[in-house]
Amino acid sequence: MNRLLKNVVELKKNYLLLAFGIIIMLVSQFSLQYRAALWPKLYMLIALIAGILTLSFSRLSNPKKIARNAFVMIVFLGIANALILPVRQNLDENTHYYHALQVSDGKIRNQVDEKNFLMVSPDFLAITKLPSKPGYGSKINTNLYNKDFLALKNLPSEYKSEYVHVEGFNNPAYIPSALGIKFGQLISGKLAVSYYMGRIFNLIFYAILVFLAIKISKNYKIQLFAFGTLPYTLWITAGYSYDSSYYGLVLLVIAQFANFIDRTSSITMKKMIFYCFTCFLLVFCKAPMVLLAVLPLFLPKRFFKNIKTYISSFFAIGFSGVLGILWIGQNTLLTRLGLITKRAAEANMADADTISRLSYFINHPIYTLEVVLRSLSDVLATIMGSIQNPQPFLMKSETLSFINIVVFLFLLIVISLLFHSIVPKTAYLGILGIFSVVTLAVFYAISGDDRVFKLGDLNVSGVQGRYHFYILTMVPMFLSPVLNKVFKTFDGETLALNEEKLVLLIFKLVFITTWINTCVALFGYL
Repeated sequence: MNRLLKNVVELKKNYLLLAFGIIIMLVSQFSLQYRAALWPKLYMLIALIAGILTLSFSRLSNPKKIARNAFVMIVFLGIANALILPVRQNLDENTHYYHALQVSDGKIRNQVDEKNFLMVSPDFLAITKLPSKPGYGSKINTNLYNKDFLALKNLPSEYKSEYVHVEGFNNPAYIPSALGIKFGQLISGKLAVSYYMGRIFNLIFYAILVFLAIKISKNYKIQLFAFGTLPYTLWITAGYSYDSSYYGLVLLVIAQFANFIDRTSSITMKKMIFYCFTCFLLVFCKAPMVLLAVLPLFLPKRFFKNIKTYISSFFAIGFSGVLGILWIGQNTLLTRLGLITKRAAEANMADADTISRLSYFINHPIYTLEVVLRSLSDVLATIMGSIQNPQPFLMKSETLSFINIVVFLFLLIVISLLFHSIVPKTAYLGILGIFSVVTLAVFYAISGDDRVFKLGDLNVSGVQGRYHFYILTMVPMFLSPVLNKVFKTFDGETLALNEEKLVLLIFKLVFITTWINTCVALFGYL
């Protein structure tokens, strides 16, 4: 009986928090340009239900339930985002949906390019024809109000020989979305159901990765919680993007690395193999991030169980690197083995005959240096831009942008103060070195997209803040000694923190901020 009463009291507090969030949400709407008549009642109900379910199943008054609270927030608020987000309006969602559909059809190898897939899949053709504001400058978006969308039926794909030209293997990162699509097709004949199920399964996969990362972490739990529930991570993972795998795997990698520097136990070969395997999986979503595998080598040898483990770690890291290279170069390898159809091989040869950007950059060192320096100067701005405006296609709310930045900076300071492990100086150098190499690799990769960069441009403008998620999650490691030193200077002694109360404050701030961002999307996506 006492436990039941305690739960009732906790729910009462949570619903007061929800009421406070509703008031802030409504106040923030005055900065948006909309007509009251367009208020989407259905979406408001979805957001309200998501808020109630989050508060009902989370334990925001229990500082030990970090993993559970992260999972619950991501699932319920993320599903609300998945339903609110108009069709095809997540980042490159058409392309991601095309790949997920092929995987849902049981195709291990990529059968056809995106253009010809329109002739293969009636479902893909139907989705691409739906109106979209950012896609074709339509006056309306396709969402749960669109009767034409809701009336569409699932139709099987027909892989006709004239359109098929088999290439490399389909990306395993699309398996969660593909499972969602297949599940949707099994429970309903409606295309809308399978489409949203693909999004929701992708989101749940991300929630599971975040839950596992926090669970295995010894000293970085609240930091992983804060970064795993950022509004822009929930928005992107609520679509078909394989960034859901990227974000989740990065948190899993950082959780393991933070355990390595905790020193409560030595680094064993078993731990290194699991760490390298996690880093290898990053090749499927953001290939350059596989370099995080070398990070443990920057730790002193005394961190490892013995010298044999330290030496063996080189082989484990090297093996994961070889696997990554094989995946990246699979088309070339399969072409030489004669396992790619003639048309696909000819397309690959045509790509190889194009002007090499790398040669151009090497032959123009001063220009290349200027491009790199200008692009590097934009890194902080792009990161803060993603935090400030989590949904780039959304009508901006200046009030919400201000709230997002203030809350994030406050959380960053608090979670940095709550990190107590000492990171070796060599590890800092390793992190900065990997950041430099990965960032240059990202610049080079994005420079191949002629939509955002052409040779002669002075900076690579297409690099988005979400690409730097891996380094953002490590910022508290850098800030912790600095902030603790600053506060100690002012106070004259070590800063005394009530860590449990701070964790509870983080829970509530994250919930309110994420839920408000979800609710503002109701109006921006009309």
